[in-house]
Order: sequence, then C-alpha cells, then structure tokens
Amino acid sequence: MSEAIRTFVAVSISEGARRQIADLLVTLRRQPGPAVRWVRPELVHLTLAFLGEVPQEFLAAAIARLSGVGRQHSSITAQLKGLGAFPSPSRARVVWIGTERGKNEVCALQADVVKALRSVGYQPERRPFSPHLTIGRLRMPDDVSKAVTVHFESEPFAIDRVILFRSVLGPAGPVYSVLADFPFAAQTA
Repeated sequence: MSEAIRTFVAVSISEGARRQIADLLVTLRRQPGPAVRWVRPELVHLTLAFLGEVPQEFLAAAIARLSGVGRQHSSITAQLKGLGAFPSPSRARVVWIGTERGKNEVCALQADVVKALRSVGYQPERRPFSPHLTIGRLRMPDDVSKAVTVHFESEPFAIDRVILFRSVLGPAGPVYSVLADFPFAAQTA
C-alpha cells in the first residue's frame, strides 16, 4: 500500500488579481472584529474538487482522466467580485471572494472535473458548487458582517488550465505544490 497524499483540484488566479487580494487582506486585517485566520495571498486559489488523502494509485487514474478535461475546455475570462461568508455572515466559519464574470464557465468546468473523478471512485460533496476563493477561516462561528461589506473587484484574468495540487499541512500553514496541470485546448478567451 502506498502513502496517501492530500490533494485537491483547482484553478489559479492571475498575479494581478493576487496582488489585489493582498491589498484587500491588508484592509481586512486592520478592521476590528472577530479573530479570522486570513489566508496568505500566495495560497489563494479556486478549488474545483477537494480529494483529501488519496493513494498514489488513485492519483495515477485521476491524472489520466483529468487530462481529458483540459482538452474539452477553452480559456475562461474570469473576474472576482464581492465578499461573503459560509454558512452566513452572522455565523461565519469561512470568508470568501465570489466569482462574477466567468461563473457559469467555471461551474461547467467543475462539473466536468467531478464527472472525470467520479469515474475513478471520487465521491463529491453533496453541497452545490459555488465558485469562490476562501480568504479567511474562523475557529468558532462569529459575525463578519462588517468585513463582507468591503468592496472588492479584481481585474479580469484568464483561466487556462486545471491544476492538481498536493497539500502538506504544517505548523506554519499549508504548503502547496503542483502534481500535474492540464492546459485547456485553446489558450485564448
């Protein structure tokens, strides 16, 4: 039996949008309010499927199936806009940035990723997919209503590949590394 590897499938955002998120996080950290563990900007991504701890044999099969997903899609022009919280701003556990432009295309991409992974034994979450980027987490539910009123809108950026990431948890937070990436068939929007 091989070692299990903690993994997820995601898309990255542009460096420009990442800088804009970094500026947003500076603003949010200055606000009084509950203790939110804000995500480091370099770790922000849009998760399509969290696989969890999976054996290497599963990864090999998943990689084979995900390569086909990339070939089915062309570049998506996306834009991030607005803040929110799960399950609600008054009892938040997660603070997120929403996807505005490209939302339907990202949802279609996520559905294709899940379909490919299901064929190799993946069991997706039961909750409906909502394209977002997690930017903060709370240990206990708390009210972040004021934080989610901060205006945020990123520059438009291209999504041109799906990435399979490895996540190693450590005392300083997670470290992500690319296991495989799957470029889209057409790279232009």
